[in-house]
Amino acid sequence: MHKYLWPVLLPMLFLAYSLPLFLRVYATAPNVIDEEFHLRQGLHFCNKRFDVWDPKITTFPGLYLVSLILIPMNACTELGLRCISLAAATVNVVLLYKIRQRLLGGAHGQLAALDAITLAALPPLYFFSHLYYTDALSLTTVLLFYYYWHKESHLQAAVFAAASVLLRQTNVVWVGMCFAVLALDVLTGNYARVKRIKRQQVELLNPKTLFSMLTSYRLLGRSIWQILRKGCYYLIIILPFVFFVFLNGSIVIGDKRAHEATLHVPQLFYFSIFALIFGVSNTLHELRPTLRWLAREKLIVLFLLGVGLLIVKWNTIVHPYLLADNRHYTFYIWNRFYGRYQWFKYAMVPFYIFALALLHSGLQHMRTSFKLMFWIAVLLVLCFQRLLELRYFLIPFVVYRLHTQPLAKSRWAEWLELSCYVALNALTFYIFFTKEITWQNFNEPQRIIW
Repeated sequence: MHKYLWPVLLPMLFLAYSLPLFLRVYATAPNVIDEEFHLRQGLHFCNKRFDVWDPKITTFPGLYLVSLILIPMNACTELGLRCISLAAATVNVVLLYKIRQRLLGGAHGQLAALDAITLAALPPLYFFSHLYYTDALSLTTVLLFYYYWHKESHLQAAVFAAASVLLRQTNVVWVGMCFAVLALDVLTGNYARVKRIKRQQVELLNPKTLFSMLTSYRLLGRSIWQILRKGCYYLIIILPFVFFVFLNGSIVIGDKRAHEATLHVPQLFYFSIFALIFGVSNTLHELRPTLRWLAREKLIVLFLLGVGLLIVKWNTIVHPYLLADNRHYTFYIWNRFYGRYQWFKYAMVPFYIFALALLHSGLQHMRTSFKLMFWIAVLLVLCFQRLLELRYFLIPFVVYRLHTQPLAKSRWAEWLELSCYVALNALTFYIFFTKEITWQNFNEPQRIIW
């Protein structure tokens, strides 16, 4: 019964409390920060002016191509364009439920529903679901791709994977992650059959195991054939994208100077704090195991602290946008703490190490291929971005949170997480509605957002 009830009830519930807020946001500010470019470009496409392109836009035109669905409805307006994000966010609730239920098992329908509505209410994600940005729709395509990938419907998965890259270039990393997990799982499964052991007994990161795999040419040949047969659709996306980056000289189009690829490892630290704070249930579940590990592995912890301090000292990059744009929360966090006190960025290193250890603990139940490729994907997505932007953390966090393991029959931690999200959303929208900022080059008052 619940299997069919939740996919209907969840989007209805999401729309019931989101639609009045959505209309209030539009009445308050029909144009928010980068929407100046997105809305204008969306209207060009919606009105079939495909030859017009704003050089300030750095993403592929996926969002604007989707906007063409408004033409038959005569809804090519700013409000109509924003409705695309709200519709995508509503679809996301169903996809989050289906993926979470699949990962937990069919007996956890209520928990999957709770986690789905919680993730849909993730404050930065929920806020941008009310604006004409790529975030909500980009997540929709990634979730569709991931859902079909889990079902091993690789052709359907590849279609949505391609759509996700059209919406945001960095989504190609998640396509690569899933292809790599598929490849490692095939190789591991074949190795286990040859050795007549269980797949779980294969120590993938053991140098002897790797050497044995790579020197068994018969095993490699059979595995490569199976990998190509299953994953060829993903390679059709990945290889041309690599060729595009080579020709373009950058992953972005348009304003490349503001988005130059630069090694920026502290982004991983900022993400760990983001996941620690917003992943309330996982943080509470993994607190004791993490503290026990930190107490047991003192030498490793000291080494990580030393490495963290060196990274912070030599690789902290401050993008000019972070210092100049007072319409984002990150501006205030940086200027009131990191920028004001020289010692603050070093004092945060123990918290970074703790947060990373806790996140790692939250994935211990997953197979090695996923853990390895997930963290590589996170590094690729985040650690070549100069700008500290919370929107970059959304898909990595959602993918992570979907795989966390509930540890208790009582769901108090999950309910607490949802309560925190609701309270933070209420505060965020209150600030957005009541706080105005005057910019000389804008006639309308500006407002603070994530």
